Amino acid sequence: MHLKTCWSPCFWHPSVRSGSFAVALYSLLMSICIITYTVYVMVGGDASQLYLPLFEASLSTTTQHAGRFLIIYFIYMVIVSGLLMWGIKADIRGLMIPWLVGMGIIIVFQAAFGLWLIFGYYIYLEVVFAALVNWSWMSYNVYCYYTVQYRIQEFILKKFLL
Repeated sequence: MHLKTCWSPCFWHPSVRSGSFAVALYSLLMSICIITYTVYVMVGGDASQLYLPLFEASLSTTTQHAGRFLIIYFIYMVIVSGLLMWGIKADIRGLMIPWLVGMGIIIVFQAAFGLWLIFGYYIYLEVVFAALVNWSWMSYNVYCYYTVQYRIQEFILKKFLL
């Protein structure tokens, strides 16, 4: 795959470098939103829709443990998103790789969660729609992953061919 430009749902970026920076900002802000939602659910907020990730968790035990894990993981994503921004600005490839690992885990989780929705609740039509929306979001995350991966490839080509 060869990328020259990058798009996001609202913006077009003329280079992979500026697109990768937008991807870093997107993952930083999305991680903050997910941390906020997780804290909301942990203190008793609504998670009663069957397509929500913490739907079958009991508030007193499982939600607290899963919520702590999610908060720690997305704090990690906030940190590596900041490292990704720094790595893009300074052209340091090693600062971009932790973000690729973290986003790869998110993509695998989204694929598994969509399959769990389909196979666990296949009799409800709205779950099929929720899984399709989840997989659409996952597809955008895959595109973001490839954008950053291609930025690393550009960096390597620039370093070794010049």
